[in-house]
Amino acid sequence: MERTGMKVYGIPNCDTVARARKYLNGRGVTYQFCDLRGEPGIDAETIARAYQVLGAATFNTRSPSWRSLDSAQQTALKEGRDFSAAVATPTVLKRPLVFADDQILNGFNAKVWDPLFTAH
Repeated sequence: MERTGMKVYGIPNCDTVARARKYLNGRGVTYQFCDLRGEPGIDAETIARAYQVLGAATFNTRSPSWRSLDSAQQTALKEGRDFSAAVATPTVLKRPLVFADDQILNGFNAKVWDPLFTAH
């Protein structure tokens, strides 16, 4: 299934990202994988686009990376005021972060993904 410019942001060794990629590959979905820890990583503009759709759910507030941020950084992220902490520490993002056509998703849930990524 061809998706125009679909991008999947994640970390290669993340179990959830691996399950999501296996799901997409198994359905023949074409996408570009972007390693959050690699080059170029993710920029504040991309995080802001995700935040516009997902709100504070853009971030994994249960992760050790989140807990490593100070309270001012956490508040700025939750309120969508400043995404620089997420650019510097992209593992605070809930993964995978998926931009597929006009959809922005994060996390992996096959029931949510099935209508979007299953050929009709």
